[in-house]
Amino acid sequence: MSAVAFIARLRKLAGFAASSRLAREKDGVGAVEFALIVPILLIIYLMSFEITVAISITRKTTHASSDIADLVTQRTSVDKAFLATMTNVAKATIAPYSSNGVTLKLSGITIDGASVARIAWSWQSTGGTPYGTGTVATIPSDLAIANSFVVRSELSLPYSLLLYLPGMSGTQTKSFTIKKDFYYRQRVGNNISCSDC
Repeated sequence: MSAVAFIARLRKLAGFAASSRLAREKDGVGAVEFALIVPILLIIYLMSFEITVAISITRKTTHASSDIADLVTQRTSVDKAFLATMTNVAKATIAPYSSNGVTLKLSGITIDGASVARIAWSWQSTGGTPYGTGTVATIPSDLAIANSFVVRSELSLPYSLLLYLPGMSGTQTKSFTIKKDFYYRQRVGNNISCSDC
């Protein structure tokens, strides 16, 4: 065997030994796995946080709508000035989260002897009258008791949910409106009147 062939064979064996030794090495595996998994875990954590906040705001919106209907049904008469304070009740209930853009509609619904529900009065926080007096209203069947009165609270809150990696292209904001309706029967008397609605 010539010297040149012998050197070529040694180089080939040395390359094979180095590659097999490299295959057996495990020193950097943990670092590589960590670098691959951490971004995924971080995205899962941030999405969980965003979803938890959205659920919490939804629950607070439900409580606010319920509280407002409950407060109105404790009175025998209301006016626009009193109903306007209900927006502050909503904002206080939703706190510490932002209540920017919250809108509220309140309606007094009278149910006649034939169990037909009609709007007696209505008010909304953005001004105007959302429903005409005498308009037929849809209410849950278990509340359609003849000769009774119901207050409906409709609360809406715009919300923006931050999404991470939608379509694998970074972050994106998804905007939607949280809407909660609540019905309560009057607590005192036969109905609740509104003097200037």
